[in-house]
Amino acid sequence: MANEIHKLQNALTIFKPEIVPAKSGVRIQAEFEVNGKKDVLWYEVEERYGHYLTQDRVDGFLVGLLLFASKNNYDIKVAGPLSNQLFYQLNKYVLPVISQVYGHKPIKVFCEHLTYACINTEQAVGTGLSCGIDSFSTIYENLVKEDSHKFKITHFANFNVGSHGSLGGDKARDLFHKRAAKAKVFVDELGMDLIMVDSNISEILQLNFESTHTFRSMSVVLILQRLFGVYYYSSAFNLKESREKAYYEIFNMAMLSTESINLYSSGSAYTRVEKTRLVGEYTPAYKYLDVCVMGDFNCGKCFKCARTLLTLEIIGKIENFSSVFDLEAYRKIRANYIAEVIADREKDIFKREIYDEIMRTNYEIPVNSKLASLYLKTKSLIRDSVR
Repeated sequence: MANEIHKLQNALTIFKPEIVPAKSGVRIQAEFEVNGKKDVLWYEVEERYGHYLTQDRVDGFLVGLLLFASKNNYDIKVAGPLSNQLFYQLNKYVLPVISQVYGHKPIKVFCEHLTYACINTEQAVGTGLSCGIDSFSTIYENLVKEDSHKFKITHFANFNVGSHGSLGGDKARDLFHKRAAKAKVFVDELGMDLIMVDSNISEILQLNFESTHTFRSMSVVLILQRLFGVYYYSSAFNLKESREKAYYEIFNMAMLSTESINLYSSGSAYTRVEKTRLVGEYTPAYKYLDVCVMGDFNCGKCFKCARTLLTLEIIGKIENFSSVFDLEAYRKIRANYIAEVIADREKDIFKREIYDEIMRTNYEIPVNSKLASLYLKTKSLIRDSVR
């Protein structure tokens, strides 16, 4: 191994992390070097969570930079302690799969300081909190319904790693703080903790969030291994309908786990409709559900609001959420959206799930929605034939 490391020409080197004070808390950072140029990747938490930052492992920084290295065909040299289990799983399983999935050339991780020891962790159980359907269904399953102390959620988390803006910057950071403040109101009501983590990983990677979100988010969880023994990552994919994506996410969670922490993909056994039904049983969600892509308040007419509200209407729960949605705006677009569900059900997984629920429950479809769906189908057929 030592000879191989010394021979590396085109490599990204990650150095041992250090903990430093920051303006709004405590920061853990690691310098990395590639082609003679150095930069710093950092993660920042409130001061009261500073003692949970895992300085004696490079695990989180390695996972955070993994896709950056793979995309640019850099082998990775870790110049600091690395969990042996993670080292083995990345080289044996994750990196070969990444190479196939993304069409990158194969790369390897090299490290002379592997450690087999478990970290002295608080054994906390965490999950991300976006207040969306995936998030609340995870909470319902693993906080409300979970009986085992070992697997029951104890902490919530909110990370600035790309979901507020793939490329980072001030606008994304402002949105992160705004969303975290809303989430904290919910967490305070439960009397639990919300860990907010800021980072410059988006500015470093300059990659699309959707294709990199798992590695970005788990990089944060791994720098908090002194806190978490279990972490649930809410999945947007259902094994039945999105088998490849769901399996890939489950695979990644298992392969990014270490001797000290178990990572789980939560919710992949449920369809979006089934998750919405779970959320409909969770009373706090009536005040805090947040699915809108348009702004601070659920607008009632964007595609996510319409999808959620129609599902809630079908299962008889829509009025329970009247304080967090503009139901008047929804009712104006309701007939057209139902028409879209009927017309697009073969092309859109979520619309097919809603259509199946309509059929299963004998939900009454408005006549004008049926007529509009025929128009939309015809229009789509003509458009496809021209292509």
